[in-house]
Amino acid sequence: MKKIFLMMAAALVAGVSMTACNDDTEPVAQIPTNNDFLNTPPTANYSIDLTQTSTVALQCSQPDYGGVATIPTYAVQISLDPKFATVPAQWAYTAGEPVPYIELPNPTNSTNIEIKARDIADAINGIRGFTELEQFEEAGYTDYTGPVYARIRAYFGSGSDQQIQMYETLSNVVLLSASVKAYPTLRQPGYIYLVGAPEGWTGPVPANAEHYENWKLYEADDAIDSKIYSATFDIPAGKFQFRFYTKLEDWDYNSVGSQDNDNPVTIAMKDGVYTGACVVSTGKGKGKGSWEIPGWTGGEVTIKVNLKAKTVEFKKVN
Repeated sequence: MKKIFLMMAAALVAGVSMTACNDDTEPVAQIPTNNDFLNTPPTANYSIDLTQTSTVALQCSQPDYGGVATIPTYAVQISLDPKFATVPAQWAYTAGEPVPYIELPNPTNSTNIEIKARDIADAINGIRGFTELEQFEEAGYTDYTGPVYARIRAYFGSGSDQQIQMYETLSNVVLLSASVKAYPTLRQPGYIYLVGAPEGWTGPVPANAEHYENWKLYEADDAIDSKIYSATFDIPAGKFQFRFYTKLEDWDYNSVGSQDNDNPVTIAMKDGVYTGACVVSTGKGKGKGSWEIPGWTGGEVTIKVNLKAKTVEFKKVN
């Protein structure tokens, strides 16, 4: 089982975009001195059952960067501690890896922020130290019920790491709610399935889920929602023919292949590597072409599938 990815404040974000000073009339970004830009939400005054709501709202104002035109990005961080420094002992999963706070996915440029309830529940359990879904089945597990605190990390979206560290700023801490009830859930890497000759062309249907546990390609722990999946498989001699499926539902749906038509496309590796395009199913019977290397002599292959860029990479390991 893949571990949950905990995006902490110490992690670097890709770049900072700042207004350059080309002449004396252009404003130059200034480091904010007032961090009191997050409003206390109305939810602070009532309980939140995360199983009974879809979103929770926060509102902030833009930090004063000295009048530059660039709009910052806002990322919400939550904690079970008002100082964002520890995890209450009664809620820490001692066999896991408790962390003081977690930054939620889906940052925004809007000062009106809608947080998915599922993201809050995922983060609460991650803060407590849970990293595997099976851990919720252990004796003594109890859903978290208690206060949750929030703050905002404001930053610019492109530039150097030095600029990020200089200009990013944390807001004041607010009480999201004095009583939040969570449930057993974790944000974990997504996956797709390799379907083809290496595994025996077994039907990609729910009844065969156990069979396909060994034929999954996963997102990296630090790239959840990237839609980039990878794994290394031992492909026997004469068995290099396969495509991918995003769900185990039916032969004719959710496929990712070399072409729409259900016919193999012959490929060849150059210096042990093949890169090319993939076709993602847009309806019944689409994206069903497989990749095939005739005369394959066998060996391990690292496979990467990028569903956003619609590309694949096959690299022979040995």
